[in-house]
Amino acid sequence: MPQLSDTMAEGTLVKWNKKQGDKVKAGDEIADIETDKATMPFEAAESGVLAVTAVAEGEKVAVGTIIGVIAEAGEDPTELRSRYEKKGGSAAKVAQSGPSKQATAKPNQPDPSSEGSAALSDKPKSAGKADSQEQPGPKSAAKGADLVKPAKTRYDYDLIVIGGGPAGYAAAIRAGQLKKRVLCVEKENLGGTCLNWGCIPTKALLEDGAFVRKLRTEATDRGVTIKEMKVDFAKIIARSRGIAEKLSKGIGFLFSKHQVRRDTGTGQLLKPHLVRITTEQGTREASADHVILATGAKPTELPFAKFDGRQIITSREAMNLPTQPRRMAIIGAGAIGCEFADFYNAIGTEVTLIEMLPHLLPNEDEDVSILIERSFAKRGINVCIGTKTEKIEKSQQGVKLTLSGKTDKTIEADVVLVAVGVTGNTQGVADPNSGLAIERGRIKVDPQYKTNLENVWAVGDCVSIHFPEQEAMAGYRHPDLAHVAHHEAMNVVEHLFAGGDHRIDYRFIPGCTYTHPQVASMGMNEKTLREQKRNIRIGKFPFGASGRALAAGATEGFVKLLFDAEYGELLGVHMVGENVTELLAELVLARKLEATEAEIIEAMHPHPTMSEAIMEAAGVADGRAIHI
Repeated sequence: MPQLSDTMAEGTLVKWNKKQGDKVKAGDEIADIETDKATMPFEAAESGVLAVTAVAEGEKVAVGTIIGVIAEAGEDPTELRSRYEKKGGSAAKVAQSGPSKQATAKPNQPDPSSEGSAALSDKPKSAGKADSQEQPGPKSAAKGADLVKPAKTRYDYDLIVIGGGPAGYAAAIRAGQLKKRVLCVEKENLGGTCLNWGCIPTKALLEDGAFVRKLRTEATDRGVTIKEMKVDFAKIIARSRGIAEKLSKGIGFLFSKHQVRRDTGTGQLLKPHLVRITTEQGTREASADHVILATGAKPTELPFAKFDGRQIITSREAMNLPTQPRRMAIIGAGAIGCEFADFYNAIGTEVTLIEMLPHLLPNEDEDVSILIERSFAKRGINVCIGTKTEKIEKSQQGVKLTLSGKTDKTIEADVVLVAVGVTGNTQGVADPNSGLAIERGRIKVDPQYKTNLENVWAVGDCVSIHFPEQEAMAGYRHPDLAHVAHHEAMNVVEHLFAGGDHRIDYRFIPGCTYTHPQVASMGMNEKTLREQKRNIRIGKFPFGASGRALAAGATEGFVKLLFDAEYGELLGVHMVGENVTELLAELVLARKLEATEAEIIEAMHPHPTMSEAIMEAAGVADGRAIHI
């Protein structure tokens, strides 16, 4: 048992990821260990065959206790296991009588076989007992000493989740925390599009792009001289992919910790309570008291430009191209289109950004959209707003786009990224005979995320919520955002297994775009409030007047807050600037707690920080700003 923290005296072997007889390589994560602080992976220090698992799952032992023995090349694992059993189950005696390696910690961690290590357990451990541990499923419950045995039911599981993205894995983990028998079916890596091909890896690309841009444009002003700079596109892509892989593995560890079973394959709802699971090993059926559909969304194709993964691509290919394109055209200037325009422009690709509507980021406040347009144009991005793509022609040399509208011309590029939105990933999610209601490619649910079928729920980007006409949110469309999917999933699980009744107010969903400068918003924009003839007060504070922003060299942008003139209610937040996505949470909480402009002003903001711009913007609205 390794010492995984300074204060750790003992640890619990939560789960064996390898069983006796399995081949292991140095660095393989062979077990999960629960310490006094967290559950962490335990890696093999040597390669070979796991001959002995000396500690059973759920058992707590002192640091230094031998938990297993690895047979090296040339050694007979069966003989080692037999020797272990004959010696009364003492792994210490096995180690002393042969050259095999114990499954010990990495270098710099205590070696259990060394003199002066913690006392070793001489209590025999049955190899068969350790081998019999399986992931919890239809016929096996978790063996952890502190776990509650699930009550017998007529179903294999309490919950089956189809989809392992931000909604699916959150639902599975929360249900596991509540000691439910859970199965999650995911066809690819855990984390879904967001973690593997969206939110997380794109931010790595954007951070690297911003770093390159600053070196090119700001180094001299900051007293740094760079004689020659070269961008290694492959390394930038590899860093992004490595981050995604690490986080996906982290979700796997959480599944192990909370006894969530995971099947790699596709799940299809056959009828209420019954799911067909197709994996490489074949097809089987499993039943559950409740089923949550969390299959996410996929990029929308243009009817005249089908995706080919090479010249006409989605965001997935855009973050994993084999070589950096010289010229890129991007159709659609929402968050995805603008973020990729930002990144590729930063590393030196010639970018043309095409948007059919009058502004970039058309869902944002007009002041924000206009500033982003000016910023992009200043950096050399070819911005074509109010422009429609009529035709795309492919050739060996690249692609040719015919544009009409405000920009009426033909342009050429090596590759075209289509980012015009997403469509619910619902094809095949349910058997046609199941009767599941699907409307315009999305699963129809009520405000509690219940489908038309008994105990079948759906959350995330695959759903269409139908609010009654009399509700304040009637007419609001479901936002395709990872944090929305996560909260919906948590709400369903809390409702099913913990009696929760929290409701999301879709009028005040926070949204972020990670361009440079960043964009962050929540609630209604000025145009909407004017159209509704609301009596409002507006507070707008530029980062050019912020001492902290000046010190950071990040004066582009502003904070704009919209308040109800009579009661001071916060109605809208619109920010553009350096790291404003990190400032937004304060205003989300302010809205949740019904804070007024006066309370935002009177909340002491630390100096000097970018966050002072929020206090100052509220002060502008109320006529008591100091620094403007």
